[in-house]
Amino acid sequence: MSLSSRPVVHLIGLGSMGAIFAADLLNYTNASIIPIFRSKEKLAKFQNEANSELMIHRNYLPSRPILKYKFAKAYCPESTINEPFKNLVVSTKTFQTKSALTPYLKYIDSNTNLLLIQNGLGVLDDLKNDVFIDETRRPQLFQGVITHGGSQISDFTINNSSQGDLKISRLPWNQDRMIQKSCVLKEDRNENELMHLLTSETMVKGFNITHMTYQELLFSQLYKFVFNCCINPVTAILDCSIGEMKPNSTPLLTSIVVETLFVLRKAFSPLFQYESMYNGQEDYPAIDVNGKLSTDYMVGELLKYLEKHKNSSSSMREDAVHLRNTEIDYINGYVVRLANALGLSTESTKVNKTICELLNLRLGLNKVRSLNKIQGT
Repeated sequence: MSLSSRPVVHLIGLGSMGAIFAADLLNYTNASIIPIFRSKEKLAKFQNEANSELMIHRNYLPSRPILKYKFAKAYCPESTINEPFKNLVVSTKTFQTKSALTPYLKYIDSNTNLLLIQNGLGVLDDLKNDVFIDETRRPQLFQGVITHGGSQISDFTINNSSQGDLKISRLPWNQDRMIQKSCVLKEDRNENELMHLLTSETMVKGFNITHMTYQELLFSQLYKFVFNCCINPVTAILDCSIGEMKPNSTPLLTSIVVETLFVLRKAFSPLFQYESMYNGQEDYPAIDVNGKLSTDYMVGELLKYLEKHKNSSSSMREDAVHLRNTEIDYINGYVVRLANALGLSTESTKVNKTICELLNLRLGLNKVRSLNKIQGT
């Protein structure tokens, strides 16, 4: 397969993570990066007010530099686009994925490399059932799980607070292909344009990218997913920092972890059987699935995390405070939907269901209070 000497990467979702990723793609590769905005008004604001530039505060560096990154092109749904998308990165909130992709489906086909940089679960089901229904036109799908720290200061100004990493893998459309051999990585690095770009030496070093098999990524994804089920909604419901939820939190953390792992074990059974079937076999990476995805280990790690990041806020809390819709349906809500799809009893997800209801109650309360404040009542 021929690879372009200067790949073109379109990017939907220029929030904090999308912006940091786009800026570093410009910084560490020779690719042409084209941001795509949700409206012509947003595009005009980017071009006219921000001069087509992102401003990144690299606050994790000792000198805390403020750097600017300029984009030669940018699109919106009304733009004239003359060729199919070869490489497309989506870094929106999980619940925005379908609506973000819909205006551009005519530019996406089986030759498109589509990378989802999202940490929730359940988007694949949406893509299969509602977006890419025609199997012959489904893109080459990849998943990214990101831990870089960032938040928006304003529309096009980002606080890059910590240097994390990005784990990427090929995402199978069918879960019966969940287990991959390591040779898949070499094939994609050599033959797939987007993976070749992201696994270049400068990008790997600069953005801390690890290219892995799907089972390795899924393991990391489920690990972070359980963390998100515990920390994001609880901090949002209580409207507290991460550290403030630590005192007396062990019983609640344990309840959420036990319930969530129970459902995940049923839904992703090939991963939880992986150690006994594949560990030690040639061309299959060793993974400590059951040692790490266990209640005692995860609760212990959660308590350490609460202490380490005690002064930080969660993204879901920030969404609730700023009256934005949250990703609860793709975190705790996904656990509830998954259990229902598996035919499990409602008792198996009563904690996660209650968490969802409390989060929606909190968001509704915040909106009412904000409206009352505006109206002076």
